[in-house]
Amino acid sequence: MPRSNRLLRRRAPIDRDEVWTPGDVVQMDAIVAGCAMVAQADGWVTLNERTRMIDRMRNSPAIAFFGADDVIVLFEALNLRFERDLDDGEATAEVAVARLRGQSGPSRALIETACAVAEADGGFDAEERAVILRLCTLLNVDPASFDLISGDGGQG
Repeated sequence: MPRSNRLLRRRAPIDRDEVWTPGDVVQMDAIVAGCAMVAQADGWVTLNERTRMIDRMRNSPAIAFFGADDVIVLFEALNLRFERDLDDGEATAEVAVARLRGQSGPSRALIETACAVAEADGGFDAEERAVILRLCTLLNVDPASFDLISGDGGQG
């Protein structure tokens, strides 16, 4: 079966508490979208950021299930959308991420991966943190459990 058709196959719904499952297109799209949102947090992705991001994605256990080549193609395509039309890129990414809402295992894994991507350049900046808080909102995940805000609701 051609590689592109393989990505279009329908998959059975996943168990809501199951972690990343190999080949699940919805999950792959969501994690790539979350990574692209973090990468684009400051409005652009430099060559060094792109290289670090791709290296990070290649070495991420959550992404390794899906195959680095497919993930990189999706990541680059979504980054192009951001570059051509920021609003379209953000909307496309948010729709992909929101498809995991209510699936606690995959949602937490997406946030963990987004945090790891944000830390790839030495720490969170304000824009990256804001994007990850937005991801938490989209997925209905408590940001306090990722030390993004203090347990009392303040920004931490």
